[in-house]
Amino acid sequence: MTDQSTLKPHVPTYGPCSIRDLKPGEIKLWCTCGLSKKQPWCDGSHTGTSFRPLKWIVPEHAQTVYLICACKYTKRSPICDATHIGLTSTIREQIEGCPLKQEHSNIGDKKLCEQCGFVPDW
Repeated sequence: MTDQSTLKPHVPTYGPCSIRDLKPGEIKLWCTCGLSKKQPWCDGSHTGTSFRPLKWIVPEHAQTVYLICACKYTKRSPICDATHIGLTSTIREQIEGCPLKQEHSNIGDKKLCEQCGFVPDW
């Protein structure tokens, strides 16, 4: 099994998703790969990759709004910690310096490069 901490997800959005109406104790599956069309939640798009969703239980202390990370690089998963600020250049450098860059055109069933987060035709 691949160490999830070494995987580089795709960035679907450089900012958080504002989520309302979550019930304390509710179980949510947070997308870690960045491929889900139902951001920030998992829709199974990670199938064929080494990514797995993060099981998150809504805290018992109710909030009106939760800022859920959509860049996938937060250190407080799934809560946004503002890592997305300034992340654009980091991701660009990550993709440009990827050791698998020459293979990006042949990603195939993997859907994304797990070394840098590159996604063809996103």
